[in-house]
Amino acid sequence: MKKVLYKIKKQIDELALNLSEKVLITEAASGPYIVTSIIGALAGAKVFALAKDSRYGTAFEVFDATRKILKDLKLELDIRYIDSLESSIISEADIITNSGHLRPLNSNILQHVKKGCVIPLMYESWELRESDLDIEYCRENSIPVGATNERHPDINVFSYLGDMAIKQILDSGICLYENRFVLISNNQFGPYIAKTLSKVCKNLGVIDLKERRGAYEDKIDWLSDFPEIKVSDKYRDCEAIIFTAYPFDISWIGDDQSVIPVSKLTEEFNDPFLLRYAGDIDTVKSDSKGLKYFPKKVQSGHMGVLPSDIGFDPVIRLQSGGLKAGELMLQGKTEYKDEILVELL
Repeated sequence: MKKVLYKIKKQIDELALNLSEKVLITEAASGPYIVTSIIGALAGAKVFALAKDSRYGTAFEVFDATRKILKDLKLELDIRYIDSLESSIISEADIITNSGHLRPLNSNILQHVKKGCVIPLMYESWELRESDLDIEYCRENSIPVGATNERHPDINVFSYLGDMAIKQILDSGICLYENRFVLISNNQFGPYIAKTLSKVCKNLGVIDLKERRGAYEDKIDWLSDFPEIKVSDKYRDCEAIIFTAYPFDISWIGDDQSVIPVSKLTEEFNDPFLLRYAGDIDTVKSDSKGLKYFPKKVQSGHMGVLPSDIGFDPVIRLQSGGLKAGELMLQGKTEYKDEILVELL
């Protein structure tokens, strides 16, 4: 963890993140997301870190793991571990993140926030899910909500999207070397995934929105405009199809009335294998038609591969960036180093 601590401190310096005299409510989490409360406290905040029992472990186990890390690193930080959100705690907060254990941020929680409290989303505005946050309540009650520009040069989380695709490919049991792949996308992830994949596989074919074609580099083959699925003979036997579509909670692939019918994939590809990067699919229909896919289970509205699956680096950048968005919002700002870092919603 010493190297992780070094990276956290470096990122705090890069963003000039300063939360001194601020109260932050965020989550206490397991895995790489364990860094969130640590980042906030190292930046000077008084942190309330909420955890609930989950499939990843009990709240006590999460608290204990964080305390052990801090002890091993000889860090004494102002982090209070809580397993429920009392109104007295909510009313103290200057910043509340929309992190997992706090969701949904609804009126039951938001009715207790003080004037001036801000909510930075730990993702971009186009990724907003109604299940995460009651955005209308926030607007009606003048609670500032801001999305984090993950592509800001000092955050740059999108550059890890290709690594995440590689991780998913290898986890599915297939190789990149000398193999062809097809990327089906309708969102901003596509060009970033392609930039990395096109360098390590034999050939990459792309299906994306027509207006995004210019965002791709020359090393790819443009196959068709999303949602039309049309491939050349060169890609009919591709090793796998990487699929990413937004909104994530819409079932994109399914029966003949779906945006992409399973029958169209089985028609265009010989023995297609779908990698569920992001976007729901109808697994019942897929199973009935013999469409193979990985992972077998993905929670609706969630990605099939996460930044945390490839380690601490993207998580440190993302969470630090989200907290910087909160700091800027408290200052009435949206830019850092003359670039937009937070988009007010």
